[in-house]
Amino acid sequence: MRAQALCQVLATTPATFGLVNSTLIRTTVQTTTAPSAGLSCTGSLLTLLRSDDSFKATFTANNGTTGLVGPTGDVILYTLYANNSTSYPITRGQPYDFARNGIIDALGLLGGTSPKTVPIYLRTQMTSNVAAGLYQETFTVAWSIDYCWGLGLGSACLGRQVFNATTTLTINLTVTNDCQISSPNIVFGSAPVVSGFATVSQNVNLACTKGSAYTVGLDDGQNVAGGRRRMKSSAGNYLAYDIFKSGGGVRWGSLSSARRASSDADINPGNGNGSGSAAGSQVFNYNARVYTDQATPPAGDYLDSVILDVQF
Repeated sequence: MRAQALCQVLATTPATFGLVNSTLIRTTVQTTTAPSAGLSCTGSLLTLLRSDDSFKATFTANNGTTGLVGPTGDVILYTLYANNSTSYPITRGQPYDFARNGIIDALGLLGGTSPKTVPIYLRTQMTSNVAAGLYQETFTVAWSIDYCWGLGLGSACLGRQVFNATTTLTINLTVTNDCQISSPNIVFGSAPVVSGFATVSQNVNLACTKGSAYTVGLDDGQNVAGGRRRMKSSAGNYLAYDIFKSGGGVRWGSLSSARRASSDADINPGNGNGSGSAAGSQVFNYNARVYTDQATPPAGDYLDSVILDVQF
C-alpha cells in the first residue's frame, strides 16, 4: 500500500485585525486569523504522523519588533497561536513544531488530495494606549520540514520529504479615533418666574485617543429660534435658555468658532491622551442660563435635547 503527500512553502497574504477604535484596543481582546503561514500540503496519508516527523516554523520579526508598530512608535502587543486556543502559544524566534500536539493531524493537512494550509491565530493584549493610525509587523517564517511521505506494508516509510524554505507574513491593524464622553443632564429646577432660575455650572469630560486633536460642538437643540435654544412643554410653550463656554458669555455651538478645541479644555488642554482615567480626562466647563429678557411662560415641565459631537 502506498500513499504520498507533498508540501511546499508559498507566499502569504497579510492578516488583518481590521479597523478598531482606540478604546477597544485598550479594553477588549481583538482576534483574527492568518489563513496561511505559508505551508501548503496535498496528498493522503493512511495513518497519523510518525514520532520522527516534524513541521517546524520559526517566526522572526523583521527589524526586531515585538508587536504591531504604529506611525508614532506606539506598539500593540499580541500573541501568535498555533491553534485556535490559548493552549498553543508560539514564541517569537523559537521553532514551533506543528507536528506535535496533533495540530497537523487535526488540520487534515496531509489527509486529502486538495491543498491545505496552516493557519495562525492572533490575539491582542489589553494594555495598549495608542495613537490612531496603521499598525503593522512583518515576520520571516522559516519552515523546516522532515516527514515520511509514503507508507508501505507494515507501515514502513517509503521515503521522506526534507526541505527548508522561508516566506514572510505581515500582520496589520488600523486604530481609529474614539472618545469616552461623560456629560450630565442640565437641570434648572423650578422657579415661579424666569429670573428665578439659577445658573447651572457643570462640565463635560472627554477621554479621547492618544495624540488626537479634536473639536467639541453642541447643536442648537430641538426648538431653536432667534439664535437661542429653547425648552418646550407638552402644551407647546417655550422657555429660552443657552449654554455658554466656561464661565463666560460666549455661546457654545456646533459650527466653526462656536465649537471648542481640545487645546481649549479647561483642564488638561491639548491633544487627547487616551488613558480613560478620570485624572487624564479633558474637562470643558460651561454654564447654562435661562434668558431673563423673555416673558415667563405658563407653568409646566420644559425639555430640550442637545447633541454633543466630537470632530477629529
